Amino acid sequence: MDTIEYNKDRVAALPLLAKKLGWQGDTTLLQQALTHPTYFEGQRSEGDQDNQRLEFLGDSILGFIVARELFKRNPGADEGYLSKTRAALVCEGSLADLARDLDLGAYIIMGKGSLKNGEQNRNSILADAFEAVTGAIYLAQGLKPVEDFLLTRFTPELEAKVGDRYEDYKGLIQMLVQTLDERHVSYPLLAAEGPSHQRTFTVALVYCGKTLAKASGPSKKEAEQRAARLAWQRREEWLPKVGR
Repeated sequence: MDTIEYNKDRVAALPLLAKKLGWQGDTTLLQQALTHPTYFEGQRSEGDQDNQRLEFLGDSILGFIVARELFKRNPGADEGYLSKTRAALVCEGSLADLARDLDLGAYIIMGKGSLKNGEQNRNSILADAFEAVTGAIYLAQGLKPVEDFLLTRFTPELEAKVGDRYEDYKGLIQMLVQTLDERHVSYPLLAAEGPSHQRTFTVALVYCGKTLAKASGPSKKEAEQRAARLAWQRREEWLPKVGR
């Protein structure tokens, strides 16, 4: 079975994905967005197109829309904060997760050997396919549909879970407050309870004399990270009230 025959079912299934995406009309661009360069290895003809150009376009559109939303939603944030947050939102792992939500791996068209090796499920290939689909939606349907497509998927992260891509919530909080002034956050220990082999530490997160969160953990370090995470999740409540 050659590569074309091996991908036959994937090509035939594209209308299902088109319906899921709300795609209207011809699906040629959608098929191109899902065609990995390995599909043409040893058999590329003039005019054959893989998804790399659409990936380039989609990457730019994705970056613009996420950057614009971050700019709108974080009026007090500096360039460093915005850049790091955007990077967290559009990182390879994040885009691969979004591709999995759409089951893009089931539609990616690629070389027979690559498919046999399961490469259609690799993060890098899924992320590239998501970017290429973004570019294809823009070319086929325009800016508003691609905005709707992206914001439907990114709004939960933009609103409440930006920090979930980071493990260092303390770093996120410090970066956030530095947009206000040069003062630092402190984490005073409130309690250390339990036997020596099973201690529980409770700390507060304090900034500008105000306690923004309290949390407990099996170590002081873990308790601090948990307090920072709580403060991050509640930032829209306390940011307007501190550092003024």
